[in-house]
Amino acid sequence: MANLRHWQGTIFFTMLTIALLLTFSFYSSSTAFNLSEAFAIKGKNQTIPYLEKGMYLIVGAFQIPENAVQYAKSLSIKGKVPRVARYRENGYYYVYAYATKDNLEYARERRTELRATSQFYDSWILYVGIKLDDLLAKEEARDIVVLEQPKEATAEDIKAPETEAFIPPPPVAQDEHLYNYRFNVVNATTLKEVPGYITIVDAARNKAMRSVSTNQIHQLEAPKTQSKEIIALCDIFGYVIEQTKFKIDDPLSAQDKSMISESGGITTVKFELARHKIGDILTMYHVYFYTNSAIMKPESKFELNSLLNMLKENEKLEIKIHGHTNGNAAGKIIRLKEGDKNYFKVSPENEEIFGSAKELSKARAKVIMQWLIDQGIDEKRMDIKAWGGKKMIYKKTDELASKNVRVEIEILKT
Repeated sequence: MANLRHWQGTIFFTMLTIALLLTFSFYSSSTAFNLSEAFAIKGKNQTIPYLEKGMYLIVGAFQIPENAVQYAKSLSIKGKVPRVARYRENGYYYVYAYATKDNLEYARERRTELRATSQFYDSWILYVGIKLDDLLAKEEARDIVVLEQPKEATAEDIKAPETEAFIPPPPVAQDEHLYNYRFNVVNATTLKEVPGYITIVDAARNKAMRSVSTNQIHQLEAPKTQSKEIIALCDIFGYVIEQTKFKIDDPLSAQDKSMISESGGITTVKFELARHKIGDILTMYHVYFYTNSAIMKPESKFELNSLLNMLKENEKLEIKIHGHTNGNAAGKIIRLKEGDKNYFKVSPENEEIFGSAKELSKARAKVIMQWLIDQGIDEKRMDIKAWGGKKMIYKKTDELASKNVRVEIEILKT
């Protein structure tokens, strides 16, 4: 009787294990394949495999493994949890929803399917160990050559490779005058990492010391003050400003200790950024225009893409684009001709007119709106307002007068 109960228990746990594996199994088709079992999260121990040869439908890319895991666990695509794997070529951690070994049509169909949703509008195909040109040539060959029927795959053929455990990096060498910090910045809603910069401020002197990029390790020097207090200021376009103050040699002195973690000689400060609310006005200080023109400089692309992502992230979001100039003097205005999509380069093809400062500010707001329309944003979600020089921040002769030339984004609806 005891043996019977023993075997019943064994069978029960075996069936339970199979059921759990099936729950986490990857989407399959005649062309899709599994690379590993679902990742396991046990405290800080993570089993994250490397990407093997194939095509992957990426829904998130992360520099920090914990962020990738947290994001994947927050998702459910057709009732399934996406996978996390690391790419050997760049060290990034990717969250993927589908994979296929060599079927380009399958990959593109799944990409179209994902991009049709507002949540995964930016999904893309990562080719690992595969050249797109080779796949296209193979497809063309199928049209004219009769191929042999592929042999039936055996269990050995589709056996998943063993996963490789994620091993935290070795402790970073610590200079007695330098401190290793990483500012982990994520979108509080989507949980995706947010690219940008953190400003390190000497708290005692209220003076900016340096800017460092998000989600990377940096060595910071302590301010030459007795308190050694710094402020980490996170001011990234499209998000509400966040900051925290602490002693650089004692990060746990921060008021909100939940933001701070330490491991391997590296202190991580985590910011979870919220989007702006109705009525907020965001200044695009990093969108630049050529002199007397409504044509943007190439370095404007980063902040424009931040605005684009904000609009794609929330399809209910509506904005008003405000244009401002430095002064109200009329003059030459260089602008794009109708239908010209060359937003970031002045050329002989541009139209030149004489107009007011208000007309120039209108043309600048309009060119941003047209760029957004070309990226797929509905025109009905946007409005423009031209101010000319009516709302200057500084006097026209001030050394900071160039900041009067700006575009502002007002949140109308969320």
